[in-house]
Amino acid sequence: MPKKVVQVAAIMALSLLGPLGLLAVGCGHESAATQQVRSAAAVDLDCDASMIEFVGDEAMVKRVSGCGRTLTYMSKCNPTAGGGQDCRWKPVRDDSNKLN
Repeated sequence: MPKKVVQVAAIMALSLLGPLGLLAVGCGHESAATQQVRSAAAVDLDCDASMIEFVGDEAMVKRVSGCGRTLTYMSKCNPTAGGGQDCRWKPVRDDSNKLN
């Protein structure tokens, strides 16, 4: 096969696989919110972070399960100096959210 044809084929293959490669890398990345909830749940459920699964995942509410128990987290924001907000994920503390 002539050298020019091989180069064109290689460029075409890279142009097709490039976006797929980036997509595959992106799928393994967790958002900051997911990481925060996973870390908090590992402590609250006394369970390794790798065992935490998301069973409900909405913008402001995350329900997780791990080591045989479930827990719901909500994003809570408080105003900060300068007009900003400090937002953290907190477990819901009511009778509907027992560690079961």
